[in-house]
Amino acid sequence: MAEPHQFRVLEFYSGIGGMHYSFNESGHQGQILKAFDINTTANEVYAHNHGKKQLAQRNIEAVPIEFYDKQQADVWLMSPPCQPYTRTGNQEGSKDTRAKSFLYLMDILPKLNHPPNYILLENVKGFEESDSRDILVESLSGAGYEFQELLITPLQIGIPNSRMRYYCLARKIEKVGSFVQKVTGTLIGYIPSLDSSQPSSAAEGEDKGEMDGEEEEEKEQGPKDFVDGRKQGDLSGLSTSTAAKKRRTSLSTSTVTKDGSEDTAKKPDEDSILADPMLALKVETLEKYIEFKDVEDERMKRYMIPDKTLLKYGRLFDIVKESTRRSCCFTKGYYHFVESTGSILQLVHEKDTATVFDEAEALKAKANADPTTADENNAKALALLRTLGLRYFTENEVARLMGFPIMEGKFSFPATTSLKQRYRVLGNSINVKVVSQLVRYLLTSKESKEDDK
Repeated sequence: MAEPHQFRVLEFYSGIGGMHYSFNESGHQGQILKAFDINTTANEVYAHNHGKKQLAQRNIEAVPIEFYDKQQADVWLMSPPCQPYTRTGNQEGSKDTRAKSFLYLMDILPKLNHPPNYILLENVKGFEESDSRDILVESLSGAGYEFQELLITPLQIGIPNSRMRYYCLARKIEKVGSFVQKVTGTLIGYIPSLDSSQPSSAAEGEDKGEMDGEEEEEKEQGPKDFVDGRKQGDLSGLSTSTAAKKRRTSLSTSTVTKDGSEDTAKKPDEDSILADPMLALKVETLEKYIEFKDVEDERMKRYMIPDKTLLKYGRLFDIVKESTRRSCCFTKGYYHFVESTGSILQLVHEKDTATVFDEAEALKAKANADPTTADENNAKALALLRTLGLRYFTENEVARLMGFPIMEGKFSFPATTSLKQRYRVLGNSINVKVVSQLVRYLLTSKESKEDDK
């Protein structure tokens, strides 16, 4: 049996080491040559867990092309800054200065004497509708890469956290051949199967109409190691670089299902997983991710919602219980901002959240109507809300939901990193479990799978 290939990996925008962990968990072997990031806090966390040897705290665009060539890396893993592609970042795309380093990498890619054979890029949902995505596709196409684009959420692999992200996987065909599965030329919503004998979607079955009933039923069931229980098929119709430029905006709102029909009224939606009882049961509850559940625990003081925030903005929180099978995406603003930054945990699970908030709102209304009773009624409202046992998720709980190996003792934070800093660097990171599945697929060759049979 041949020795496994030892991959040489460059980790761009390395953050706290999410890509490093993903590669380690992918089942492939190799080494991280360099990890590039300019965030001092993130680099401290990275060094704490992986050592300083690989770290390069330099602007990517300031590193000459000769340096990258000298590394002779065959894998590039990257998660460029997401702000240019978010609503809060004004969605300026390649015009945003924070996209400069990514554009530099795309510019030098076809000029390298030793370009990578494999590339994985992760970014926020919305990147697929940006001009940076067009630049990515043009660069890959011009440099001889075959690529597959995906939108994947951790919910699809059973993790109770919503974090839909765009991914692009690319292989240099001339050097390492094609993917295990034929690329669709579209943006898909599942991780393809590693079983080359099983097409990953109905879109690949060109002769589907000629199959008999038994064969069609077998194909509809999909491969055994499908990651996405929805088997939703192609999500948006994004295709070649030329077509994407002309049709990106109009097609990005449509969904192509397994049978080839198109629903232009629907975008890829994580709620569709939880809305289906059978699919929702495949998602774990939050219980196994929780560090402590007792409101009397001494750690409660550190993670309790401040009185003023709870009384004034409590209803804006997304509140979940340990029995819940989801949590909102945790962003770098968690623990600092209220809305759309991540979920809040309710420890007293037998209490009905909505009822308690309704009663508290009634007391606040009385306080507003009669200033002489304001202090008394607001105090009663706050005391009522406190009976829910609301707190922030701990940084370790967030890290576990994002797939970092906390329980295995392979990931921790330096004692010098503040709580707010911990939340910020986690919010900028990736889901390790999702990306490890994608790295596994990216680096697996069709030939090696056939040899295993």
